[in-house]
Amino acid sequence: MPEDRLWLTAYDWSRSYLLPESVACNIPHRGSLGDYGAWNLARGVLVELCRALPATPVSLLYDEPAQRRNRLRVAIRITAHARRADGQDVRVIYRSERTDAEPWLEFWSVAVNGFIPASGRDVRRPSPPWIAHTAAHTLRAELGR
Repeated sequence: MPEDRLWLTAYDWSRSYLLPESVACNIPHRGSLGDYGAWNLARGVLVELCRALPATPVSLLYDEPAQRRNRLRVAIRITAHARRADGQDVRVIYRSERTDAEPWLEFWSVAVNGFIPASGRDVRRPSPPWIAHTAAHTLRAELGR
């Protein structure tokens, strides 16, 4: 993954993403006032993935894994599923977790078809365009293109 991330802007975090009604998902297809910001992040991962590949959106699953007892843990998991024009299915799983327990207080990761090309242990979370760029770059390397 190239270290040059200057092409990202504050606008990458302020977009409002809309999903086609054909997408199977467990959150609203469109955002509205008072919605969770994490839902817009989830929609953004799928939309930006389809834009970067290009691909057709298939499904989106937003999940908040079970919380640990006696410890503060905030976690989200986004599973975005898209289908490329060549019929290849692409699944991107973005995880983000904050806890008061060691070894990592802050953690995030991006998995593309089961391979984890990017992760971090800090509070700087990637934006949807960056996650999509990482997935596209990983697939190009995997396919030799």
